[in-house]
Amino acid sequence: MTNARNRTASHACPASGRTGGFTLLEVLVAIAIFAIFSAMAYGGLLRVLDNRDRIEFERETWRELALGFQRMKDDFAQAVDRPVRDNDGSPLPAFRGQPTDVRALAEPSVELTRAGLAATETGGSGLQRVAYRLNEKRLVRLHWPVLDRAPVTKPLAVPLFNDVEEFEVRFYHNAAWLDRWPPQGQSATTLPRAVEIRLVHAGRGEFVRTFLVGPAP
Repeated sequence: MTNARNRTASHACPASGRTGGFTLLEVLVAIAIFAIFSAMAYGGLLRVLDNRDRIEFERETWRELALGFQRMKDDFAQAVDRPVRDNDGSPLPAFRGQPTDVRALAEPSVELTRAGLAATETGGSGLQRVAYRLNEKRLVRLHWPVLDRAPVTKPLAVPLFNDVEEFEVRFYHNAAWLDRWPPQGQSATTLPRAVEIRLVHAGRGEFVRTFLVGPAP
């Protein structure tokens, strides 16, 4: 009877002396596999975040370009034949332009009087003097608080584009494109029919836009 119980117990017990749990080697292998998958997942997350940042940068750059060109379009479309006075009292034509000079105190590439603004922005006249200038690879839009300037009147500058390598303006008149405005012999109140903007942006290439000047006929 006792021998039978002993035989039954011996069959019920495992042949090896191992109890439940994992060996140290199995734990190390599991940790290594977990570390490998964690590294792969982290690397994938970094790539996703990097791509998202790159896409956001591209989106912001193109948005900046679109808004800047729209601002130019609005300014040129609202151009009016209202000459102004410079800081020293000398007359300035209603619309003027010249080849780009990147020196800090150089004249803007294009300068004009525009209408269509709220009276609160212009002191009641609805007119404003604006200009575009390239300085240290930054294209800025200038606007003056008054039309006829006092000796101490300074323009306010709003950056439009960064990383601009080239900025050129041409003026359409009598079926020809001119580098300066007004042309010799023309009235200071004469407006060109259109303006061509050529802009070279670092990393984005060349952009050429043509804008009509003044209200559509």
